Amino acid sequence: MSNDMTISRYLDPKELAAFFRELADAVENGGHDEFACVDDFRKIKIGVKNEYGQISLKAKFKAAKPCAPDVVGEDGEIVKPKYKDLKKRMRGSFKILVKMIHDGSVPPREAVDAFLADAALMVTYPGYGDEYYESFGNVCAEFKTAFDSGDLEKMHAAVDALVHEKSRCHAKYD
Repeated sequence: MSNDMTISRYLDPKELAAFFRELADAVENGGHDEFACVDDFRKIKIGVKNEYGQISLKAKFKAAKPCAPDVVGEDGEIVKPKYKDLKKRMRGSFKILVKMIHDGSVPPREAVDAFLADAALMVTYPGYGDEYYESFGNVCAEFKTAFDSGDLEKMHAAVDALVHEKSRCHAKYD
């Protein structure tokens, strides 16, 4: 369930333009083959070096969602990601929520939905601040209500409450 994809290879100088055309097509029209999750990228990092007439190409793609299908366990249930991976994923969506709301703009629904889905999953992990989960869940519900209403002032108050809940829990568990 990785969000990362890396391409590393040597090309003839003439092949470099073809690589960029394929990449542009994948971003514009949907990924396929080696560019499977590129159309849903969060970050693309490309390094190109001319090494004695050969082009060294290294491209790293971070997708917004896992590129591989969900892993299904023996009992047919979807296997949860590692807690550390989930927290890292949440950090990205939460950062954009806080920044945009504090800058006075409404964050994209995709970021809100991703954060709230991950928050609902996070509170199912025992031993990582169970005593804070209920109050955190209540603040998430307040944030969702504020977002759905489009009230930026209420979103600001709710996101500040989320920051407070995060700080309380992380002070004890991080």
